[in-house]
Amino acid sequence: MSAFGRARNSETDHHITAESDPLPTLCHQHLRTLKGCKYWKEIISLLLQLHPAQQQTVFKSEMSQMKLPKTGLVLWMCVMNRVLDTAAAASAASAALSITQCVIMQYTSITCYWETTDHHLNISSYTLQINKTSCESKHSFIPVGSCNTSGSDCSVQAIKSALHCFCADVLASTHTGSIRSPLYFFSGVNAVKLPPPQIKDLRPSARRSGCLQVIWRMAESFPKNEKVYILLQMEYTTHNQTRSQTIQAFSNETLELCDLHPGSKYTVRLRAQDSRAHAHWSSWNSTDTTTAEKAPSAAPRLWRLIQPAEEAGKRRLTLLWKPVSWPEVNGVVLSYSASCHSNLGSSQWTCGAVNASRRSCVLTVSDDTCHCSLTATNSAGTSPPAHISIPAHTHAEELPPAQILSVTPLDNTQIKVEWTAALNQSESGFVVQWTSVPYIKPTSLHWEHMNENARSFILTGLLPEVPYKLSVVSLYGQQTGSGMSVIAFTREGVPSVGPDMTVLKTSSSGVVLKWDPVPLEKLHGFIQNYTVLYSINGKDKSVKVDAHVEQITLSELTEGTYKICVMAHTAVGGATGPCQMVLVGLDDVQVIPILLCALLLCFLILIIPVCLRVRIKQCLCPTVPDPSKSSLSVWSKTKLCQRELLCLESESESHNICQVW
Repeated sequence: MSAFGRARNSETDHHITAESDPLPTLCHQHLRTLKGCKYWKEIISLLLQLHPAQQQTVFKSEMSQMKLPKTGLVLWMCVMNRVLDTAAAASAASAALSITQCVIMQYTSITCYWETTDHHLNISSYTLQINKTSCESKHSFIPVGSCNTSGSDCSVQAIKSALHCFCADVLASTHTGSIRSPLYFFSGVNAVKLPPPQIKDLRPSARRSGCLQVIWRMAESFPKNEKVYILLQMEYTTHNQTRSQTIQAFSNETLELCDLHPGSKYTVRLRAQDSRAHAHWSSWNSTDTTTAEKAPSAAPRLWRLIQPAEEAGKRRLTLLWKPVSWPEVNGVVLSYSASCHSNLGSSQWTCGAVNASRRSCVLTVSDDTCHCSLTATNSAGTSPPAHISIPAHTHAEELPPAQILSVTPLDNTQIKVEWTAALNQSESGFVVQWTSVPYIKPTSLHWEHMNENARSFILTGLLPEVPYKLSVVSLYGQQTGSGMSVIAFTREGVPSVGPDMTVLKTSSSGVVLKWDPVPLEKLHGFIQNYTVLYSINGKDKSVKVDAHVEQITLSELTEGTYKICVMAHTAVGGATGPCQMVLVGLDDVQVIPILLCALLLCFLILIIPVCLRVRIKQCLCPTVPDPSKSSLSVWSKTKLCQRELLCLESESESHNICQVW
């Protein structure tokens, strides 16, 4: 490698071999003269700031204008070789930076976008340079403007016209130097993005019923010869249904939208495009409106729930319905009207006008066959009625049900139910209904009408570990068959509580236990089996029994106090109920007589004093004689002994006898 080549390598940190240098010998001979040039650094710095294409232009221009002696010519060629070689080395790095597109907003700005494929460059800022250039030669450059940013796009303001060709490049600054992107040439006409058109008015058409009239204007004026290139695209959307049309913008500034749904909210939006810039549409300009309402064209979907009533000969009938779906609703429903009447008499029951937010009403009807109807009303009129027949209480089970074949959980929120129709029957449809267990209120009942060909349905919006009661009811015109029900889970879980146990009997070597089943909603799954756990003196034992067993006798137990409890198991796990301490060791034959004797003794102790209460009273409280009623009060009037009284004691008597002498 030449000395000039080695010096150049140390300055630029790029490896260049002698074979790659076009002038190794000449540059080596004039190296000292070249480095001694007063403007060496200035020339190199100035040329490196130019784009490689511009450097070649300067090189050719200077070579054609300079009249140098042979030595000076060689020096100049060495300088340009140095610059071009450095630029070539930098072009490899610039391949990681490129402009993707430039967009011209007429009379406003040019915005260019770029991307960097090497994310390890640690770029701190970008400088975008926009120049006008010749559409043919692409050699002359007239500066338009520049801008600085740290992002991936930048705008140069104050563009007077797009009828030019432009050249753009980006200079990226890093901590080790700078990288320049390749030149990006584009025609201004092909990069124009128009401002959005303005919607002046959107109203019902006066000429055609059910149509909307759109009046619009462009935000700027166009020369007559430019108007032919401007296109207008219009979209109108309702309920996620979109229709669009593209027309020549200036053919008509008043448009009509027809074949619209009554009582529906529409979003109308417009955008414009210069057909020569097919990649650039303007942004959308939108507005909303609602078409005029009409009476609902379809009836609500009606169902019922029949329950016994407290009053004899009556039933509690809950009418359930779903609103008229779009677009048949033709507006906003204001109220519903539901009523039933008996087929055998003149009895009639009505819910009156029901608020539109409600989906049910409750009536108490007779046991006879009755007919119910429901209508929906909006501001323009009333829908056709929905009908349903309620069979008499004695004929409720006459029509056969559909047979449920399988219930398959799909995930934590979905279950697929499949059924088959009854034999030799012509169903008009089916109703799939489901509710969580326990049943809370009529509004917790979910249902869906299916056509006569349906044989499966997927229930959605369910909860894991919650039991659901599913049933499929066959429809025969306005009559219904009986329903077949099953219980299903999307996913089973561990029971939240265990069974409550009761000790029925104990003996000298055994105990009889009974427990109540855990409520289904607390099981969180299907019961698989029970386990009776009992322990004494630290020794644990267990007995497993089937799911249908609710009573068990534990025998061959030793005397002592046992801790006994019952555990319920699902497919996922189990839960233990309250435990009890049970004493085993006293025989029934010994215990019962002892208890009877004790009870009899207590009875005698209580009843004997009641029977002998008179004698006991006489003993404890004797009667004192009344002296006024004594026999002495009737004796004849004689003088009492005033002389001596001789008191004689008799050995055989214990009382004194007075004798008058």
